[in-house]
Amino acid sequence: MQGKIIFILLFIMGITFLTTWYMVRYVTHTILMEEKGSKLMGLTGILKNYLGDDSYDDILQRNGAAQASKEEKIAVLNRELRGITDEVASAYPGLGTGFYSLDLDVMLTYGPSASYGDRVGLPLNPEHRGRQVMASNRAEVSLGTMVRGNIMNAMNPIERNGRVIGYIWANELASDIETQFKDITRRIFLILGLAYVVSIVLMVLFSRNMVRDISNIVTGVRDLRFDLTKKIKSARGELGEVAESINAMAADIVKADEEHQALIVAEAANNAQRDFLARMSHEIRTPMNGVLGMTRLAMQADSPEQRLDYLKKIQSSASLLLGIINDILDFSKIEAGKLELEKRPFSLMEMTDNIRELISPRISEKGLELIISVDDSVPSMAVGDNLRLSQVLLNLLGNAAKFTLQGSIQLEIKARHLPSGKLRLDCLVRDTGIGMSAEQQEALFKPFSQVDSSTARKFGGTGLGLSISKAMVELMGGAITVSSEPGKGSVFAFFVELESAEGEQEEDAGIDAAVDSQRYDGCTFLLVEDNAINQEIAVAILSELGAAVETAENGEEGLQAFLRKDYSLIFMDIRMPVMDGFESARRIRASSKHDARKVPIIAMTANAMKEDRDASSEAGMNGHVSKPVDIIEIKNILYRELAANRESPDR
Repeated sequence: MQGKIIFILLFIMGITFLTTWYMVRYVTHTILMEEKGSKLMGLTGILKNYLGDDSYDDILQRNGAAQASKEEKIAVLNRELRGITDEVASAYPGLGTGFYSLDLDVMLTYGPSASYGDRVGLPLNPEHRGRQVMASNRAEVSLGTMVRGNIMNAMNPIERNGRVIGYIWANELASDIETQFKDITRRIFLILGLAYVVSIVLMVLFSRNMVRDISNIVTGVRDLRFDLTKKIKSARGELGEVAESINAMAADIVKADEEHQALIVAEAANNAQRDFLARMSHEIRTPMNGVLGMTRLAMQADSPEQRLDYLKKIQSSASLLLGIINDILDFSKIEAGKLELEKRPFSLMEMTDNIRELISPRISEKGLELIISVDDSVPSMAVGDNLRLSQVLLNLLGNAAKFTLQGSIQLEIKARHLPSGKLRLDCLVRDTGIGMSAEQQEALFKPFSQVDSSTARKFGGTGLGLSISKAMVELMGGAITVSSEPGKGSVFAFFVELESAEGEQEEDAGIDAAVDSQRYDGCTFLLVEDNAINQEIAVAILSELGAAVETAENGEEGLQAFLRKDYSLIFMDIRMPVMDGFESARRIRASSKHDARKVPIIAMTANAMKEDRDASSEAGMNGHVSKPVDIIEIKNILYRELAANRESPDR
């Protein structure tokens, strides 16, 4: 057995070593190429800054050569610009830099001039990437065979008075880059190899005792299958703790009436499952009935005002249905241990204002008074998951509104700094509602629980909200409690721990306005979606923003459309016939088309889990929009991928 385990460990370590080596090599190559491209583009910026606001005609005018022959103009421009070209080129051995004139259609300089001065006065060949850069007026870094062989070439167009007059380049031989890459990877390989050898030695040294203890545990567990009174032999360290735990478990099983306990647990589970399915059926069918019924009435309505009223009620029922589905998904994530919290700066004051705005209509329509009190100890900013904290508060306030028939609902928020440097936020929700008994409070935070069946029938709800809230509060390092008496209302109190936001800056509020007002006139989007209704919805939303939208019904059609035409951005569904969205995105990224790596691809899909977002990213997509489509989310992602990139000076 020892030999088998050692062989398995060696095999696993070998696979791990090879995988790590491959990933390190890939990441190193990617980082090196990005760093080289950035450096070369920076050098073109130095040459461009040197030129300033001057055009080639300005230089000729200053030197009295405006009417000179083409050869004389080239000589004058070469003399004036050669110095800076050679200075930049000489800073990094193996580089080539220079200026090109579109009007003269020749290279004006090529530094270092001692090596490449004979290239001055020569034109570019018709397929040279520099011509495409001047035609598109867009800087780029390209790898391929050009003027001096196989090079990485950064090209920056020069524009004066709305017209491109030429471009600046800086390049480096691909062989030099490859040499640097091999040198780096060689050193990394030696380090990984040394670590691998040391790991093997350590594994062999410790394997004997470890395998012996494992063998004792395996033998003992095998014996326990037939006789629970036997004991596993003692072992060392953590394996010893495992052996002792198994022995303790066996002793507990012997003492317990296993069959009786299993029957009780199974019966409780079946009852909970039946109750949950019945409640979910009722909760889902209620808003679904509202959607379908109001849709039929809207189709039959005579007046626009009546039709609008029906549509508002359809939207309300659909939002309620989506909330129920989100509760179920959140609970599933919590049960699977996959609910993750964000950590980002946010305004506590703005969060409170948003909560007031969202909950006020619901409280006001019942004639209740909403009182929100924020203590002076609460800072303006904190770092944490604003969305999940708001979700907990809205859940508690929503429950208070649901179970309060008259009186008021209060929200109190206080804060204090902890010795650890974190910020403790204390929140309290008090209502004058129906209240609960002590027995009812014991089951309150259990999944699918409400105080009794009559409560579920009268007030509705999935019974998941408080269970989800409790889990979220605990994930944020806090705890939640309830105090209540029948007929005297309830008090829910919880605290969470947030990071201090000292030195953090609140995001520019003007960004939201810019996102909301941004238009995309002149942009053409490709929508790859197999569902006709979803196509119609997405086309309508995008068209309202000024964009032209073309559609494809599966991944294969989307791929062919991309290969035929340039698009500003691609929206890609995931699950489609013929070819799914993942495969289509991968093939787009792998194609040789000039914008295959640059065109933004956004997943637009009903798959909303974190695993789905990760899979979209691995397929080469830039973002992920969940269905049902939220126009605010669409605007944000379009602004990020298109408008913000155009406005950034580094782009």
